[in-house]
Amino acid sequence: MKYIKSLCALSAATALLLTACNKKDLVSPLDVNYTNGLTNIKIVHASAYAVNNTVQLKVNDVRVSNNITYSTPFPGGGLNTGGGSAPWYLSITPGITKVSMSVQKVGTNIDSIPLYTGSLNLAANIYYTAYIADTGVNTLFLMFGENRTMPDNGTSRFKFINLIPNLPAADLYYNTTKVASNIPYGFGGPDFIQNKNDTTRWTIRAAGALPTSAALATYPATGSATQVIPNQRILTVYSRGYVGATGTRAPAISLTFN
Repeated sequence: MKYIKSLCALSAATALLLTACNKKDLVSPLDVNYTNGLTNIKIVHASAYAVNNTVQLKVNDVRVSNNITYSTPFPGGGLNTGGGSAPWYLSITPGITKVSMSVQKVGTNIDSIPLYTGSLNLAANIYYTAYIADTGVNTLFLMFGENRTMPDNGTSRFKFINLIPNLPAADLYYNTTKVASNIPYGFGGPDFIQNKNDTTRWTIRAAGALPTSAALATYPATGSATQVIPNQRILTVYSRGYVGATGTRAPAISLTFN
């Protein structure tokens, strides 16, 4: 895991620019479509601003995203996120790479309010998922290399990342079983396997809290709904928002398709 402090972060303003995503720039995660010599990256907008404005993502000063909102993985999607259901990645040239997120001027690709700008060194032939977390001058860019080994038939593989800035460490529960323990903010836990067709509700609590204590967040969040574990998928469970906040910024759980 790598993290980089924000170089520029200000408050957000509303923008209305609709630009379609060019699917030919996306690569399938399947090995049969692997592009040797390139880097594959997914960027997750997990910055919980008070106003959930649309933003644009740029790589090396070139806009790569459509308009997205918190909390959206681009390209692709996940559960309890914006975006769709495909585990797409951007395919780009490896090396020193500039990544930025901004509110754009209406009707243009010009940055109006920069929210994050930073550079990172990306290796060839690696899949990365990068998360932009927290807000303002505290914004962090957190990058994780993905384990692309296919899980065994009848199972799916998960990991957990804690992206709640005011939660120093978190525990993740799969129903009543703790599957990730004492994960600090900005870090991820080890991979774990779950069986397909299991039904679950994901729950996060402060590290060390009793399993019977009130949860900070649950997914699915309403009623008796559960998530059915798919077969041979790779997903990341991540917590987001702020402890004590309400509305859009309230603590929540999302899953990204990897």
